[in-house]
Amino acid sequence: MQILSTDLVKSVYNLRENRSIWYSWAVGRIPLSAQGAGPFEVVEILGEGSFGTVCVARVRTDPLRRKVALKILKGEYTANPKIMNRTRDEARLLSRINHPNIVRVERLMEVAGRPVVVMEHVEGCSLDKLLIRFRQGLPACIAIELIRQTLIALHVAYADAVGEDGRPMHVIHRDIKPSNILISIHGAVKVVDFGIAKGDFEGREAETESVVMGSRPYMAPERLDGISDSPSVDVYSSAMSLFELLTGRHMTLSINPITHEQAMNRQLGYLKVDGMSDEALDDLRACIKRMCAYDRDYRPTAMDAQRDLQACLESIDPEFSETLVLFAQRVVQPIYESRSRVKPSQLVDGGSSDGAFLRDIASHMTGSMSQEKPTVNWMPYFFLAGMTLAVVLLGMLAGAKFLADRLDEPLGVQTAYANDGKVDVKLWIPRDAQAAMGSQYMAASGRYRVEPGEHIVEMNFDDGRSLNCRVVAAEGTAARFVVDGGRGGFSIDDSPTVYCEKVENQKSGKGREEAIQEATIE
Repeated sequence: MQILSTDLVKSVYNLRENRSIWYSWAVGRIPLSAQGAGPFEVVEILGEGSFGTVCVARVRTDPLRRKVALKILKGEYTANPKIMNRTRDEARLLSRINHPNIVRVERLMEVAGRPVVVMEHVEGCSLDKLLIRFRQGLPACIAIELIRQTLIALHVAYADAVGEDGRPMHVIHRDIKPSNILISIHGAVKVVDFGIAKGDFEGREAETESVVMGSRPYMAPERLDGISDSPSVDVYSSAMSLFELLTGRHMTLSINPITHEQAMNRQLGYLKVDGMSDEALDDLRACIKRMCAYDRDYRPTAMDAQRDLQACLESIDPEFSETLVLFAQRVVQPIYESRSRVKPSQLVDGGSSDGAFLRDIASHMTGSMSQEKPTVNWMPYFFLAGMTLAVVLLGMLAGAKFLADRLDEPLGVQTAYANDGKVDVKLWIPRDAQAAMGSQYMAASGRYRVEPGEHIVEMNFDDGRSLNCRVVAAEGTAARFVVDGGRGGFSIDDSPTVYCEKVENQKSGKGREEAIQEATIE
């Protein structure tokens, strides 16, 4: 792990108008004993963007050791005043916005001549990562809710966020797209990357630019014509993002005002939503069409658009609805946990400018500039070696017992098991429930071998409730019991939930112990 030196906190960027705020935060709140040890401990490299590298770090001075994200400008841009100014402006701007759907900035530092933005760390993934998994589009209820909350964030940034002078900052993001919207493992929606945002606030350094800045597939037509930006450019980009989330494809529109609407009508015809009536689907298409109007005067405001999307959400059949919280548990958390982890040492050893930057910071912390060799305390290493040896021995004993148990089983039984015509399924059930699928009794979540085909899974809960659930078993099937809107059911391989039927006053003729005995005998 690499450490960002607190010796560099002394070079916190001293904004003339904000000097007392930033400097007192950085130096006054960090104990003197910690200032020589480094405020941050870099634990992971999240990724590299066009202009910067984002790291995950722990705050050393925080007793809870909470995590933050550090956005570090790439070395090759430190000589570019426009990019340097935009980085600082983004930090100033976001430090003035406090909303749950906008990533929070805690402070701005300058380390070794580079701006470092200390931001809220969001454990989750961007929406473009979800599209890799959902190539035909996300569930409609999820896609619509994600953009609805994005529109609320955009409204707050433009109409409610105020600068130090108490006046609205009128922030326009100008680069809304799936990669700039995050969903956390808890279902929270966060708008990120205000690097090219336009806003009115004191201390702004970068000059506002339009036309060339942004992402072409999501860019409103007037941005290409050099017309001054308005909040409607974000509404347009949000609609383009929504269409992509619903279908898995870009909506390519003409820059010619005559053919723009024709192209949009043709592509909206491909939009299909399970669980939505034809009338409601027409309303959704009309909503997207208004948001993508060629003339910005015909587009709704962000708040009006989110109200229209709320009505579209309410028109979806409850059987096809799912909350962001449940979706995040089912989809986002596994994606986040299986992410490729890049250690700081990999970046340091990679020869990049950012690697050299982290190496320089580490040298300040470790005192490698000193001529005196540090004294090494070997006792922790001896203790760790002893513990490792004990763990290895215990593992070997456990492995030997497992092999012994397997050898006790006749070879013919093992062969028969492999050719018994059954399939492996993985079943997740609540801790307060047991299940039975065919002749297979299931006391807890795990892998089981069952006959292929459709089964009625009998779910029996500790409080006396019983449910009958339909599950189709095939090799490798993963069935997860979920509760949505008070109703329980199974999601098969992350598909929409198939709800169970409640069994009233059912008394099984076989007790649990008898079922276990039968399953064991088989």
